[in-house]
Amino acid sequence: MFDPNLEVAILNRILNFILARGWVDYDNFSSDLGSKILKNRPKSPSDLQKTLDSYRGSFFKENGITTKQFVDNIPFEQILNVIEQKSEVEPLTFNDVFEEVKNIDVDLGKSLVSKLKDVEERIIQDTIQDSLRELNATNQTERSHDSVLEVADREHFSLILDGDVKSFGLVVKGYKSIKTKTVTYQSIIHQITRVYNRTKPDYILVVLAKNPEDSLISELVEYGKSVGNEYLVVLCDPVNLARFLKARHKL
Repeated sequence: MFDPNLEVAILNRILNFILARGWVDYDNFSSDLGSKILKNRPKSPSDLQKTLDSYRGSFFKENGITTKQFVDNIPFEQILNVIEQKSEVEPLTFNDVFEEVKNIDVDLGKSLVSKLKDVEERIIQDTIQDSLRELNATNQTERSHDSVLEVADREHFSLILDGDVKSFGLVVKGYKSIKTKTVTYQSIIHQITRVYNRTKPDYILVVLAKNPEDSLISELVEYGKSVGNEYLVVLCDPVNLARFLKARHKL
């Protein structure tokens, strides 16, 4: 569910903006808009304009204004700051997103890890994508409307978790794409950084077919802290990857 304190904070700013201009809050427009902002998380005034394009109430007509006039004047940056300050990203696991993993016993997963060396990276990506389609994931970037996840944008998607929209990035490292014995920070940080810089997601799923170096988890937590989100990276180790692929009938 949405944080009620965050919802109230956004509503107050919208309502104060409306009343300060002598407009009337017809049809509880401020509450409706606040809910839409929380759901869609517009990142720019143009995103907000798209949100308002679907509005069918009487607010604009009765107040004698256009949606463009509203968007051009609303304190959008203040609202974004409220969302950033009050929205807390909580710890998440790979299994929280892909619940089919829980259907496969851990010991069975361990026994299947050796088979990951024969699984192409593309197969892992495709299998994750199939699961995301079933979860009604949508593209996170460069879309004019919500649509089923497309092949062209594997690395970025959004999901509704516990009633809230969360954005994700995805990094997959197949067994053959890692030349070292274990996965090191140096071998994957460039991909993680690229994915993060593109859309600033709430989480980045890092899926590994080889075991991580002992220090990798703590180094990834430190990277997350450096960008303001210590829970940014969600690691899927080889055991959970094997369980996932087994649950999807790929092992």
